[in-house]
Amino acid sequence: MMDEAFWLRMHGGTTHFPIALVLTSMLLDLLGYFWPSEPRRRELHTAGFYLLMVGTLASFGAVLSGLIISKWVILGTGLKARHHLFVWPSFGLMIALAIWRLLVGYEGSRQGFALYLMTMILTSVLIATAGYWGGEMVLGG
Repeated sequence: MMDEAFWLRMHGGTTHFPIALVLTSMLLDLLGYFWPSEPRRRELHTAGFYLLMVGTLASFGAVLSGLIISKWVILGTGLKARHHLFVWPSFGLMIALAIWRLLVGYEGSRQGFALYLMTMILTSVLIATAGYWGGEMVLGG
């Protein structure tokens, strides 16, 4: 059976993928939203789409390993609670945004994509903040 040290390493390793990929996806989609050239805009949105999909899939490993090391405690107290208060909304929003992009892509209206981007910025802030509090648990707390 795998011990707690394994799951701590697994969680530490898997959390960086969704953080990096979702933040980069948001930046590429934001850049694409304002890019004047249609072919380049489409390329940026395509890259943003795939990064979001991979980041969302990777988040399941991060969440599962986090639940295992927290002994299935959903909220907790102290730094763990602060971490989880940002993890759960960002996880839910990532899934919702991935479904949105699967269904709508970037073929929807410009206003619809602007709403998507605002939600993606919120998700990015939440996931970065969750990462900060996770780091505080490991390094500072």
